[in-house]
Amino acid sequence: MEKVLSSENIKLAIHKAAKGKRDRRRVRNILSDIDTYIPYFQGFAIRYKHRHKPPKTIFDGIRQKKRQIIVPSFDEQVLHHMVVNVLEPIIKHGMYEHVHGSIPKRGPIHGKKQIEKWMRRDKKNCRYCLKMDIRHFFGSIPHHLLLKYIRRYIRDQQFLRLLEEIITTTDIGLPLGFHTSHWLANWYLQGLDHYIKEDLQAVYYMRYMDDMIVFGPNKRKLHKMRKSIGIYLRDILGLELKDNYQVFNLEYVDKHGNIKGRDLDYMGFRFRHNRVVMRRSIMLRMCRKARRISKKEKPTIHDCKQMMSALSWLKNTDSYGMYLKHIKPYVNFQYMKRRISRYDKRMNRLRRMEDGMVLC
Repeated sequence: MEKVLSSENIKLAIHKAAKGKRDRRRVRNILSDIDTYIPYFQGFAIRYKHRHKPPKTIFDGIRQKKRQIIVPSFDEQVLHHMVVNVLEPIIKHGMYEHVHGSIPKRGPIHGKKQIEKWMRRDKKNCRYCLKMDIRHFFGSIPHHLLLKYIRRYIRDQQFLRLLEEIITTTDIGLPLGFHTSHWLANWYLQGLDHYIKEDLQAVYYMRYMDDMIVFGPNKRKLHKMRKSIGIYLRDILGLELKDNYQVFNLEYVDKHGNIKGRDLDYMGFRFRHNRVVMRRSIMLRMCRKARRISKKEKPTIHDCKQMMSALSWLKNTDSYGMYLKHIKPYVNFQYMKRRISRYDKRMNRLRRMEDGMVLC
């Protein structure tokens, strides 16, 4: 708790929480005089009690999945960063190297490169794939088992009380919308990662939050592995494996030149042994967005940022033909890059002026 309440940690948490929110008056006031607010956040952490507005419904991801999230206040976001700053080295110390999602420098692109390497270098052990995920993962994590797991590593009672207050914001499971939830969820599954890799001796295994894939040379062994994982989740972690698991033969070319098996759809990519393309739904949304932008007299900054974000999908997949046919005739990325740069410089200049006026 001393680390959580330290001045350096609070300053770091404020700057992290303020990213993308500097236009808000509350955030500007705090950033203009951080030292004055340090005692406030120290007291806020010590006396923290969760009180929230009703959950907000959003449509998340490419497939527009309906989710209920709790939107924390800025002060609570700072508190969550204060907690995660202290927990991060503890969590990452025993983390399996191929866990991806909500972890710095371990996003989908990093995971994609690793899967691509496995599939191209070791076709024998990447002949079959087991793909599975956990039913209602965030919403079904038992509080008592998670807190029991945390108490194995942390003895500070004051810090445990703060963590318990954050975790029990919802009646069951971890609250979606909290910065702490993804870190705690990944921490909770660390035992499962080591069980799959060390006890079940999976050849190649990767987890993206609750979506898991295991490669292997034998379909029967993968089925047995899936049963063992389901038992571990139920008996040890109080979770349930979904029934829509898949064990399939990855795409290959037989001796007659015919394509057999199927590709792996994972993290927004479709993996084959010789190439990687983006998921069809992502590609279609990108193409439609490019055509809508081309019909406008002048694209907005939001349009420019969306297309520049989509550029990373094009750079990291074998989609150059699609880019030449469906994107390049409609979008000028160099123009968009210049517009975003000029806009960001102008906004930074205005923020510096406003910060100076607040200080005066």
